Amino acid sequence: MKTIVIGAGAIGLSSAYYLRKAGHEVTVIDAGQPGAKASGHNAGWVVPSMSTPVPAPGMMPQALRWMLRKDSPLYVSPSISPKYLGFMLQMLRNCTTARFEAGLEVLSHLSRETLQLFDDMAADGVSFEAHNDPLTMLYTSASNLDKHAAELETMEGHIEDFKWRLLEGSDLAREVPGTVPQLAGGLQTYGDRSLDPASLTQGLTAACRRDGVEFRLGRRARLRSATHGSVTVEVGQEALSADKVVVAAGAWTNEILAGIGSSIALASGKGYGYDLPLQPDGPQHPMYLAEAKVAITPLNSKVRIAGTMGFGKGTNERISRVRAEGLLKSLPAYFTQWPSLPTPAEPWTGLRPMTPDGLPIIGPLPKHHDVLIATGHAMLGVSLAPPTGRLIAELAVGEASSRHLSSLAADRFKL
Repeated sequence: MKTIVIGAGAIGLSSAYYLRKAGHEVTVIDAGQPGAKASGHNAGWVVPSMSTPVPAPGMMPQALRWMLRKDSPLYVSPSISPKYLGFMLQMLRNCTTARFEAGLEVLSHLSRETLQLFDDMAADGVSFEAHNDPLTMLYTSASNLDKHAAELETMEGHIEDFKWRLLEGSDLAREVPGTVPQLAGGLQTYGDRSLDPASLTQGLTAACRRDGVEFRLGRRARLRSATHGSVTVEVGQEALSADKVVVAAGAWTNEILAGIGSSIALASGKGYGYDLPLQPDGPQHPMYLAEAKVAITPLNSKVRIAGTMGFGKGTNERISRVRAEGLLKSLPAYFTQWPSLPTPAEPWTGLRPMTPDGLPIIGPLPKHHDVLIATGHAMLGVSLAPPTGRLIAELAVGEASSRHLSSLAADRFKL
């Protein structure tokens, strides 16, 4: 069976990896290099403990309150586009406790084997930098701490070998030296990991090439309608045909689908980050600053700081330095001091593909069953890449058995 994968991010590469293992003849097409977009610009976390939907009770009202703050961690850009407004209205409808808990169950189920799948990839020769240090989440608000602790209790019931503990007082000061005394406390999880996302996409690319996957990079792909309801993939002047087409183009997925008159409920969520130099008095383990929504990831060659969630129309990759600098300005609320930077840091940005209910879209297009969609993972693209890739391979051969397929279906939203 011949399959074309459009998109060489973590999701597309994982899909190509598992499709090739299943015996498919696979071609990966991308306008850029592997991992050049959001797959290379993220916190690098594999986090079953944070596999929760973005739409949560109180999320949208908070984003609207912060709309006028140029450095806020969560914001909604105003637009009069009917499609954009419709998307935001659907997201608002999903900001209920019942829908959040339902989404939490789906993401917990999807996450439960991701650590083992990463281990299996590594055993198969997929090379990437990974760390098993516990993740510490810091809170300035006691109510936010209690809320997340309740979510972790739910996660513990769904994910094998996942553990967590509460950090207060001397325990917190010992685990995270230099925190401000006003903190409400912290939560520490065991069973989460961190990795260098660029090394992951490089490792997957190398493994796919080793196994015989063809890559066509630097060329933009478009879907075009063909005879009898089938589709072709247009690359330059060439029209390619395949038994299955996987569209894993992240925030750009609808641009790919436009050629066949299709679209899915998808918007971009802009994140920012910095790669800072390693310093002896810098952070040694991954941390999450809960209210600031900032992730801190120490890696072998740098410390990555990532965060913010900005909803906007289209795929705007322009960098707002004020917005990015909000990440650095949030640090004093959690730490008594932070290592000084020898030179001003340069920010980067990445667009996360967002759906109205915070769950990914994994499955066939309703009118084109040979086109499989794999996108909408929000901030969990790296974390959920292996289980998504495996599920895509199962769907391609008609053997998928997940009980949550309807919750991941492409047609679950009204456009």
